Amino acid sequence: MGSGMIARRDHRVRVIARRDLSPTCFALELLTAEPLEAVPGQFGMLTCGEGLDPLLRRAFSLAAVRRHGGGTIVEMLLKEVGRGSGALRRLAEGATLQLIAPLGNGFTLATPGTPPVALVAGGIGLPPLLFAAERMAAGGAPFDLYLGATTAAELLLVDRCRAAAGDRLVLATDDGSAGEHGTVVAALERRLDAGTAYARLLACGPDPMLRAAARLARRRGLDAELSLEEPMACGVGVCLGCVVELADGHFVPSCKEGPVFRAADLAARWSE
Repeated sequence: MGSGMIARRDHRVRVIARRDLSPTCFALELLTAEPLEAVPGQFGMLTCGEGLDPLLRRAFSLAAVRRHGGGTIVEMLLKEVGRGSGALRRLAEGATLQLIAPLGNGFTLATPGTPPVALVAGGIGLPPLLFAAERMAAGGAPFDLYLGATTAAELLLVDRCRAAAGDRLVLATDDGSAGEHGTVVAALERRLDAGTAYARLLACGPDPMLRAAARLARRRGLDAELSLEEPMACGVGVCLGCVVELADGHFVPSCKEGPVFRAADLAARWSE
């Protein structure tokens, strides 16, 4: 579903909860007084404080969007990597921010009665896939959720993932400290080898993981959708700071044409 079907607005939001999830990651819950609808895979551009420093907004995937009275609670899972995310981690509850949302295009979800989809999340790539998992679980659509991280401490919201996916949750850590030992894409490949069939693969995470997922999908003839984590400055296709190369040689802004792309539509380097 394209973002044109859900009108974006610049919402005034209040921080109603902030909690740490891991040594590097944290969750924010934002309340807006207005209705806000989004599909999993879409994102928002959030100010990082109540003043103008840092000046540029930061792009973050939506982890949940739920009605709250006449307004909406928006949940984001963030990783502290620099000044903007650091400022957000130190915000007090009650702080007010501005959020342009929803932006971009989302994932193609499963519907009841269709073959399951594989949701593959690496580290802080979880938010759009958690959103997808909870929405599909609520609608009775079939999916498996693969959650990977470098180490057990960086596996995010495992209990919530299990509540959505049940026994169809697969955990993997690079160091073997939780779940299966190795990458999350290797865990998926083992299930494909054992005969598990999926309608498609939906993935979000760091570039090396996305490339591995795209390579696996190409080898197996599996349709894949990747949510790319390109740096974004404007979020609306003006600054062209987030361009992505497509298979046909064109360059397009990820914020408008993505952030979710079919792997087959991306330049060959993504799946070589």
